Amino acid sequence: MRLSRILVLVLAPVLLGAINAGRADAADPAAAFTSPAPGVVSVVRTSSFHVAWTLTSGAQVTSSSLAVQASRPIGTEGCDPRWAPVSARPVSGTSFDVQGLARDHCYRFVLILTTPEGPQSIASAPVIPTSKGWGPSVEFTNPYIDGVVSYTTSVRVSWLEWDAFHSPIVSRTLVEQSAPANGESCSGVSWSSGTYVAFTGTAVTRSLDRARCYRYSLTVQDAAGFRGLFTSGALRIAVDLPAWTGTANLYREDAYVTQFNLVQCVAASSQMMLNLTLGQSDASSATQSIYMAYAEANDSASYSGGGSNPAGWAAVLNRYGGMPYSVARYIDSGSAIKAAATRLRLTNRPVGLLVFRGRHAWVLNGFEATADPAVTSNFAVTAVYVSGPLYPRDPNAYGYDPPPNTRLTTSEFTSRFFGRYYDSALTTWNGYWVIIQP
Repeated sequence: MRLSRILVLVLAPVLLGAINAGRADAADPAAAFTSPAPGVVSVVRTSSFHVAWTLTSGAQVTSSSLAVQASRPIGTEGCDPRWAPVSARPVSGTSFDVQGLARDHCYRFVLILTTPEGPQSIASAPVIPTSKGWGPSVEFTNPYIDGVVSYTTSVRVSWLEWDAFHSPIVSRTLVEQSAPANGESCSGVSWSSGTYVAFTGTAVTRSLDRARCYRYSLTVQDAAGFRGLFTSGALRIAVDLPAWTGTANLYREDAYVTQFNLVQCVAASSQMMLNLTLGQSDASSATQSIYMAYAEANDSASYSGGGSNPAGWAAVLNRYGGMPYSVARYIDSGSAIKAAATRLRLTNRPVGLLVFRGRHAWVLNGFEATADPAVTSNFAVTAVYVSGPLYPRDPNAYGYDPPPNTRLTTSEFTSRFFGRYYDSALTTWNGYWVIIQP
């Protein structure tokens, strides 16, 4: 599951009156709709809809039918109150899945009940199946998709939000659900009821429990009256880090990616890192192009011929990666390498390396050390395992990369590849050793 999305528009009083007119006068309605949400227009992205209702306590219903009615949307104001019948059928229980809804039409559902006091008809709020970008939109950046794993218990839940009408977001509500992990998976778990989370802005840091799964639902509403409900991917908090053996290495052969041209090293290295982080094996040029475009749009610089910088690289990983990354600069190579090893070990995620004076991007996917960086700072990194995205290209004016997962001693790495950063377009990191760390 990537994310699920439902948009809803708060109904104007005149339309509410028209919708409620579908119910025959009754002092005590025998039922109430729970889906679609009462009092709002639900804008959905599918041609089916799960209709659900509850029966009033003590109500005696001897038979029930569900009628489907249709009309047309009236711009941003809701639906035309002149409803035409589409279908009707007897139903049992308190829910029914309606199929075959046409796009860009309004639908409502009328529950027709037989009770000892007489018949009742209760109309739902409208539903509009559409592909149009109405109202606010949200995409979680962490947890981005199902299958994200965190080896730390402090997790930053974050998202991006925008609005089709360029209307400001006026309210946000975040709900957290959890469940015991199903071994090393969140598949098939029984989610708890939601707990409201206090936050400001578009992110919140949560202290979570190990061996549990978490997911989040965010409701946002804009000033134009549209409301959206969005659900994150499922995040699992690991029981513990992998056992320390003197070496930590995340490399997988099917995670390696070659850059498709000479300027997409940031995009290709991002693709490798996301493959390792999310358990993917995506080597497509389309994905690499998306990452490149996003990096270039978020790097605060312009490079003739294309390319990006550390800011663009971190932006891609934060947008698509399920774990916050940041640009870090160090005054010497030893500090940078120790920090890279520590962050890789603590998070079990790869680190980005700016090599060849910042002109190229490599991935640190492993290292060897004299002690476990997760438990002590008194250690030395003796070797690194790196993957560069130019391989297997032939040597060119810019050099070339060794085979993926190449082992280099720390001395080989610093003397030949990892030096001070230099950039004439953006001088923020000049003179430092630079890494992209989780």
